[in-house]
Parts: sequence; C-alpha cells; structure tokens
Amino acid sequence: MDMRLIFIILVIMSEGNLSQTINLENWMGELPEQIKNVPFIYLAIPGSHDSMTYGITRSSGLAPDAEPVLKRLYPLFKGTILRWTITQSIDAYQQLLIGIRYFDLRLATKTGEERFYFTHGVYAGEITEPLHQIKQFATSHPGEVIILDLQHFYGFTADDHQKLMRYLLNLFGHKLVPREPDLQSITLNSLQRLGQQIVVVYRHQSVYASSEFWQPQMLPSPWPQQDSVNGLLEFLYNVKRHPGMGFVHQAVLTPTPAFILFRWISTLREKCAKPVKNEVLPKLGEFSPGPPTHSQGPSPVNVVIADFVDLDNAIFSKTIIQLNFKLLKNTDFVFHNNG
Repeated sequence: MDMRLIFIILVIMSEGNLSQTINLENWMGELPEQIKNVPFIYLAIPGSHDSMTYGITRSSGLAPDAEPVLKRLYPLFKGTILRWTITQSIDAYQQLLIGIRYFDLRLATKTGEERFYFTHGVYAGEITEPLHQIKQFATSHPGEVIILDLQHFYGFTADDHQKLMRYLLNLFGHKLVPREPDLQSITLNSLQRLGQQIVVVYRHQSVYASSEFWQPQMLPSPWPQQDSVNGLLEFLYNVKRHPGMGFVHQAVLTPTPAFILFRWISTLREKCAKPVKNEVLPKLGEFSPGPPTHSQGPSPVNVVIADFVDLDNAIFSKTIIQLNFKLLKNTDFVFHNNG
C-alpha cells in the first residue's frame, strides 16, 4: 500500500482521540517522527503573552515602562490597575508543564540595583528563579525546545545588555540553539541530536555581536492592538508571514484606557482572556501549521500566544498543539521533509 495513503488512514483514525492523548509535559518529544523532521518554524507552538506577570504583587512598584497616566493613578487605584496588568496566573515551570514552549519577556533595570526584573508597567519578579526553572525543565525533558523572546528592555545601558547576554550564555550554555542562515534546516530531531533546547530571540541591536541568539526578524511578532474579538480575528486572518522565518500570532486583546474605564471593577482575565478563549481560539483551531503558500486563507501558524494560558484545563495549549497533526495530511510536504 502507498505510504501516503497509510499516513492519511492513520491520521483519520487518530483524530478523534488526539486531545485526550496529548501529554502536555512532553508533547514535542512524543510527536510522530514525521513531524519531528518538519522545520521548527513550521510547527504550531503554544506560548504565553507577558509570560512573567504572575510575579506582580501589591508590593510591586512602578517600572520604567509605566505610562504617564499610570504614574498618576497607581497610588490611588493600585488594586484595579494590577487586575488589568497581570496576564498570567501560573509560574514558568507550571506553564511548561501544560505545554507552553514560548515565553514573551519584557525586562527592566531598577535604580540602585544590579539585578534585572521582568516588567509590565509595574515590576514583576527578578529574572533568576524563572530562568532557572526553565533550565531545570529543559534538563529533565530533553525532547522539548523552549523559545525565550526578549521583547523589550527598559532602562538598559549598553553595559546592561552585555551583562544580560553573558548571564544567558553562562546559564544555558550548550543548550542554546544558535542562529542559522537557513532556519528551515532546524528540526526537533536535529536539535535533539545536538542537545540544543533553548532558542533566545534578543530584540536589540546588541544581538548582532552574538551568534548564539536569534535576531528579531527571525521571529516577527506583530502586535494586533485590538480591543474587540472581531478586530483581533480580522488581524489574525490577514497578517502575512515570510516563508523562511518563524512567526508569532498574538491571540490577545489589548484594553485601551476607555475599554478599562467601562469595565473598571472587572479584570483582564474576564474581559480579554476569556473572550479570546471562547470566540477566537475555536477559529484558531481551523488554522494550520506548515510553510506559507500563495493560496487564499490565513498564513500558517508557528508560535501562537495568549493570556491566562491555564484557563479551562489548558485548552489553549491543547488546541494549538493538536494543529501539528494536520501536517500529516500534507503528505507532499511531510514526505519532502522526511525524504
């Protein structure tokens, strides 16, 4: 029997049980071999938006990225502001356990301190413990690959960048996935053979001096800047990606001051994260991973990020991970990459 026909039969037989059989803690390592030979930038990978905001507490002070209006309102309305600032409720290790493999990181310095902090208008935790959690997980889960996307740097000097990059190099060492001129040559199987598990995207010009980190254009992450489900869906359906690069689809709603004003006593979780889960995530389930084509329809997904990724027993991770099995239906693509 033709091998392509066998693939199709196996996919059809297994589709009904995929959501029950996905082991979120080890999902990459347990993918079919055919998918582990697909370029990494063509896989569907769940990620978290503003990943480290779980570390924000009532004792958190304002950070350098705080908007001017926030500085005026924070002393009087701290509790409300925090409800609209925190976007994740579980720590880095717990996110990894439910299948998250991409972290959206924003960092800031703090006056009078040598250490670096995660931030989202107010300071979250210091970076050491979460990054060590990620290293610990990678060490105990050799089949998993994790993307650390250092998106923004607030209050950083050139020396701060050098210090941070040295820290990352020392912490992750040989586990880092160095940038390659051809990202399509990188697969889960090739990375496992090399013992490489940590992709660091460093979105600052300092990265050009270090080949261990990926440059921003290797993983574009356009901001939808939408506060309505319809606006977000239109953005996700129409945004386009380059065929030889990775991509981040941001499945997040961004509340404006006016949006928050009319929902003052609620939270970002209730008014932004849950509508995305209920109305946007089912539509994302119709998307596919794989290389961009010239056909009509939305661009194939690579990384997809969301707020409060723990909602409904990690339904977000399960939905995005399951998209990878659609690759088995694209037999021409799968056979080409496994040939």
